[in-house]
Amino acid sequence: MTPPPTFTCRGRFWRMLAPKWAHRPLSGAGAAIRGARHNEPAMPALYMSAEFATAVAEYEQDLGIRPGTLCAYDVDVAGVVDLSDDAACAAAGVDPGHLRCPWRRIAFVDKARPPTWDIARRLRDSGAAGVLVPSVQAAGSNLVLWRWNDAPGRRVAALDPIGDLPKDQSSWRR
Repeated sequence: MTPPPTFTCRGRFWRMLAPKWAHRPLSGAGAAIRGARHNEPAMPALYMSAEFATAVAEYEQDLGIRPGTLCAYDVDVAGVVDLSDDAACAAAGVDPGHLRCPWRRIAFVDKARPPTWDIARRLRDSGAAGVLVPSVQAAGSNLVLWRWNDAPGRRVAALDPIGDLPKDQSSWRR
């Protein structure tokens, strides 16, 4: 199969960090625990949003307001597949309807594989670093990376100019 067309994603992105993960702003381990929309369990993924309001909406999802830390990131990652429009989806062999599937119900109630997990595996295995996708929670877009800071051309930096993020998890213990 021909690898899908990719681009270099550059710019400022946002992510809400749960308190227990705020000391590891570049970790994809939380998403790997049970999986998420664009990664199956055991597949680390770094989820970020192009707009900070989208980052908040993605973090809250159906749970409503909960504590978190908004973190900004500078991104310069080659090998991203743009699934934000139908033409790009067609070129990558992706049904745009699958991107909005009820992945939690499929995975945890139906005990089946959501189509987004298969899309992620196929694209990652073809060499893609990640995907740019429309948000299901807000009007913005999300960048989901499966590969970052592992090779030249795949750089993500959490912006913490005065060191406000905790250095370890003990900062959150009472």
